[in-house]
Amino acid sequence: MNILMLGRWLPPARRPVRDTREYQFGRYLARDHQLTVAFVTDNPDTSGALSALRKEFTDIEFAVMPRTWKSLEAAVRAATGESCTLSYARSGALRTRLEDRIRRSAYDLVFVLSSSMIQYVLDLNASIPVVMDFAGVDSEWWLAQAARSPYPATRFFNAEASRLRLAEAAMARRAAWCVTDSSPADAIVRSLAPGGKTAIIPSGVDLELFTGPARESKTRTVVLRASSLGSEPDLHEAEQFCRNVVPRIRARIPETRVVLASSDSIPGGRAGRLLGAEVIAPVTDPRQFFHSQAVAIGLVGSGGDLRRRILEPMAAGIPVIAGTKAIERLGIEDKQAICRADGPDDVAQALIQLLEDPIRRIEFGQRGKAYVTTNASWTVMAEKMAGIIERAAQGSPAAIRPSVNKTNGRPWSVTPPSAVEGGR
Repeated sequence: MNILMLGRWLPPARRPVRDTREYQFGRYLARDHQLTVAFVTDNPDTSGALSALRKEFTDIEFAVMPRTWKSLEAAVRAATGESCTLSYARSGALRTRLEDRIRRSAYDLVFVLSSSMIQYVLDLNASIPVVMDFAGVDSEWWLAQAARSPYPATRFFNAEASRLRLAEAAMARRAAWCVTDSSPADAIVRSLAPGGKTAIIPSGVDLELFTGPARESKTRTVVLRASSLGSEPDLHEAEQFCRNVVPRIRARIPETRVVLASSDSIPGGRAGRLLGAEVIAPVTDPRQFFHSQAVAIGLVGSGGDLRRRILEPMAAGIPVIAGTKAIERLGIEDKQAICRADGPDDVAQALIQLLEDPIRRIEFGQRGKAYVTTNASWTVMAEKMAGIIERAAQGSPAAIRPSVNKTNGRPWSVTPPSAVEGGR
């Protein structure tokens, strides 16, 4: 198949390209299909990231937008009632080049992986199959910002969420298939387009990063990895761990190293609440803590990035202790692949057993690695996505031609009713 794939191909700073859904799904699809990958970026220095992309993909379309100008334009659009997410990602040059490609190329399907790129797709002929990967649903990110922000910022975040949600609803109705990364996100998409075809495909683990046995070490180490110790929920969880569990471990094994690793920097003063632990932030490569004497903790209940907290150490062969809610969210039914513990007493006891018993550590580590390889790798998830794309492309026209739309060639946009202005 000939596939046009649109998404955020250049990730934020400190996040490697290969850690994105775009890269992993695209890399798998490129084995059997012809891909055109397209994106916009406000980073003027794209040479490094583009070099990494070109090693995997030969057909790339992108537009570099001046950051200052785009910020101003997005602010103006927001003031007039349009989504700043859509406005910021809008490029007339990229739109023109994509329209020209669509006229000349026989694309069989369009694959979209970012709500910001919806605007480049909605005006295509309705016969063109589209698969939309909403992942966690971008408008939900804005709602999360609103929930943790003071007024008047919360008003802006809620308004942007509502505006972007309108575009997401239009895409949910347009797409042949909608994919998300979790059950809550799937429920949102189903509410936007009742009766539409949906599927849940979580983000996977990059097994290539965790090949080989864990390196040797003489230091017994407990690793708790947080999405962001700058967020109050993550910080509270880490603080409770330091207060209720760490002293019990040190009473039994005084030399134990306790590492709290955060993906983001920690605001000044907050690290002082994490007594008895070594705080390292920001951390981009957790493998520096994964060794033969390490045990990982995944106590998170209903939130957090379980892939990084739980599945990545499992992939590295590191035994993991996790709470019941986290295990249920991941759907891990193999009781021998992960150590279940809830509450400070059970967690401390499980940690001590694993730290003192190297055979037990090895057994849990091996079974955990085998589980991730079979059930949670990027290859497994990409195979599922490829199956959906192939089903959606059945009956695709031999060539795609754009249709005339009611905007007469102007960029697609949504202007919400005034009632939306106050937020959701």
